[in-house]
Amino acid sequence: MKIENSKLWSTAIDGYPDELRRIVANYEGGDILELGGGRRPSFSLDDMPVKLNSYTVNDISADELAVAPPEYRKACFDVSGDVSNFEGMYDVVFSRFLAEHVRDGHAMHRNVHKVLKPGGVAFHLIPTLWASPFIVNRLLPETLGRKLLTTFFPIRKEVSPKFPAYYSMCKGDTEGMRSKFAEIGYSKVEIREFYGHYYYDKLPVVKQIEDALSAVAAKNEWSWYTSYAYITAWK
Repeated sequence: MKIENSKLWSTAIDGYPDELRRIVANYEGGDILELGGGRRPSFSLDDMPVKLNSYTVNDISADELAVAPPEYRKACFDVSGDVSNFEGMYDVVFSRFLAEHVRDGHAMHRNVHKVLKPGGVAFHLIPTLWASPFIVNRLLPETLGRKLLTTFFPIRKEVSPKFPAYYSMCKGDTEGMRSKFAEIGYSKVEIREFYGHYYYDKLPVVKQIEDALSAVAAKNEWSWYTSYAYITAWK
């Protein structure tokens, strides 16, 4: 049994740029904000499908933002902290693999709602519980988790260093997730679920078992065993 392409984990990752461009295309002349972009924004201005008023990149570190390319606006703030200086400024707010590193996911999504303009939209790509590698990552001591990750995926040392992960509000299309977004004040939320992952590729027997379980989960649309999700939420 195989997972259909529309629900496959790689579709979530590979399809993210086009999905974001589709969203941004509705806001010509708009203002967009990338959360956690730091020194390396995910997109060039030329990648956007319409002419924008501004593309702002956010990070909690002023040092990271200082070396970001000069054509981007910069916004240094904690996504779960004080965002009062940025309220109502953005048409689109997006992130990719940031949410799992935020201790208080509810505070993050509440703040995103605050910085959006009326009619604006948030778009996030997140890993989700209760996929087994993310359970392991959540439970292991950080030093041990980092060692295991860099042992199996050495390229992560240079390309994508590991940060502590908490997985707060990182789940699939569950009633709990939807009620939390409604409580914050979003008018509409869509959660698209994906299944499977690559973390056991070097463990053949474990991979076989995990692939079979993920395929069953995808076929039955088990929201409790997704591995990734797109969250699209409108203000």
